[in-house]
Amino acid sequence: MASLSSQKTPCTSDGCKSVGILKCEGCSQIFCRKHVNEHRNLLNHQLDEIVLEHDALQQLFVEEKSKENYYDHLLKQIDKWEQESIMKIQQTANEARQQIEILFSLQKALVSTELHNQAEELRKARIDDDFVETDLHKWINMLEKVQHNVNNFIHSTTVSEDSTELGV
Repeated sequence: MASLSSQKTPCTSDGCKSVGILKCEGCSQIFCRKHVNEHRNLLNHQLDEIVLEHDALQQLFVEEKSKENYYDHLLKQIDKWEQESIMKIQQTANEARQQIEILFSLQKALVSTELHNQAEELRKARIDDDFVETDLHKWINMLEKVQHNVNNFIHSTTVSEDSTELGV
């Protein structure tokens, strides 16, 4: 009868000459009874360390959540930024409105003065009956100039948006 002793697989632990009785499905090593228990203890120890890390992380998460809800903190920061931005935009818009009001008031005063002066000149020329063709041409040119200035002002005055300010 043939002996089966030549087919026995040795334990894979360093320096062990005992026969392997169990193969670990995780690492595929074969261990004797003594080293199976040691290997299992090592795996249990590693699992314990993982559980401790997990518990520490979970505790940290719970503590942070109870100290201050960071989500709410971030939302409050966004709300504050939004309100400050709206206030800056409103302030810039009000400044632009004031600039437009000043520009139009100045233009209106300038045109009013020019028209008033020309009206006085025309009235005086009519009363004195002191005008000729060259005067008529001069007055027409003056009216055209005022009209051109008014049209140019209206069409050249724009509002432009910049990322930092509103220009008029």
